[in-house]
Amino acid sequence: MLSKKGLMSALKLLPEHIIQKLEVLPEEKISQIREIRLRTGRPPTLTCVEGAEKIPDCPEVTKEDIAETAARAFRNSIHSSTDRLCAGYVTYENGCRVGLSGTACRENGKIVSIKQISSLCIRIPREIIGCSEDIFQSCLSERPASLLICGAPSSGKTTYLRDLTRLCGGRYRTALIDERGELAGISFGIPTNDVGLLTDIFDDYPRKEAIETAVRAMSPQMIVCDEIGSAEDVQTLGYAIRSGVSLIATCHCGDLEDLANKPNISELIKTQIFDYAVLLENCKVKQMRVLREEKCSGL
Repeated sequence: MLSKKGLMSALKLLPEHIIQKLEVLPEEKISQIREIRLRTGRPPTLTCVEGAEKIPDCPEVTKEDIAETAARAFRNSIHSSTDRLCAGYVTYENGCRVGLSGTACRENGKIVSIKQISSLCIRIPREIIGCSEDIFQSCLSERPASLLICGAPSSGKTTYLRDLTRLCGGRYRTALIDERGELAGISFGIPTNDVGLLTDIFDDYPRKEAIETAVRAMSPQMIVCDEIGSAEDVQTLGYAIRSGVSLIATCHCGDLEDLANKPNISELIKTQIFDYAVLLENCKVKQMRVLREEKCSGL
């Protein structure tokens, strides 16, 4: 189900003539929208459950359309948001994430800015309450455990992670490391998404500093973070586990067998950081695997 909050946030970003074309779509079609994509010189498209398609009767996207949408996404301060610009994304209200591509400006081999933005991908956040209930009951209901959620882009990882945070935060002290602001959708210090009564949110923190601060200051039983895979993650997540904290994290992969080909992820698995791994496809569990029999045998 599409989050109405997320859809309303996305509509705030768009030029009026595109909004008008979206508003006349059938309710069934609107409920399937996952992304709205604008590409200069081409008609805007929707990424839906069944694939990509044009927005009917919508003219080609202009440079002005891109500039207007980007300015709103960056709240009219695009040039003072260099770090987000160079990272290729910005998070708008309610966890609505806007990705971008264009021409990189480099100095000494490092990207220092992006000019001539040519494509925007507005990802509609989905809050599907209860979608992860089966995973929670199987892996986490009796005691904290560590879980790796895997899947290709747009497979539902963030949606499941958000719901698992809600469930864990209803039972355990949980620290949510929300680096991009997608999960809790913080607005003026208040989460716009339900992430659980016992959840403490580290919004826009770098992951390493957030996890270290959470362990030292908030005594969590669970830590939740999105899209791991760096060499730094091996050390940081290892520190959390050695401190007695369980983890829920996501990573990109098309199959659980692919994890062995990801050096840093495979290192985490070899050191028995995770108890379980789950593979998602089209926002459904395709495969589940026990990674650490000793801890899981009592569940």
